[in-house]
Amino acid sequence: MSARPTIEPAERRGFAIERVFAASVDRVFRLWTDPLLVAQWWGIKDCTIPHCVLDVRAGGRWRIDMRTASGALYRNQGSYVDVIANQLLSYTDEPDPELLEWAGKPPGQGLHTITFTAEGDRTHVRFEATLASIADRERLLALGMQRGWTQTFDRLEHLIDSAAAGQPPTA
Repeated sequence: MSARPTIEPAERRGFAIERVFAASVDRVFRLWTDPLLVAQWWGIKDCTIPHCVLDVRAGGRWRIDMRTASGALYRNQGSYVDVIANQLLSYTDEPDPELLEWAGKPPGQGLHTITFTAEGDRTHVRFEATLASIADRERLLALGMQRGWTQTFDRLEHLIDSAAAGQPPTA
């Protein structure tokens, strides 16, 4: 008799970040779906985005390369699962198996779901990462994944606030 697979509850395999941005929902959605705009804010503090390709449609592929201030290159990639303009983005996150931090054992594929809700002239964004296992969640949190996404949201907020103040973008 074979053992039954254990399915861990999604809420125990992930984390969420929520923020309200001072921009319309269509503008915030565009900031998540236009590669030229994404390259201005994606990633941790002081990183650059040398490569950003987004085929924003269900089944489309995405890839964003992030270079840290120390020169390390992180390849982020996956496929879009669901796209509803101005409401929802859902995509897989496929860990780069060559990343040294994985020590030859990359985590499983994750799922990121971003919901966009208009609140007058502001937009409430909920980012939810669901990882392959509780062990992957603990490992990625220890490596700073949630902290990194918080910095990413900070950069997005800075870009939105700078544009509102008439300053050139410097995410």
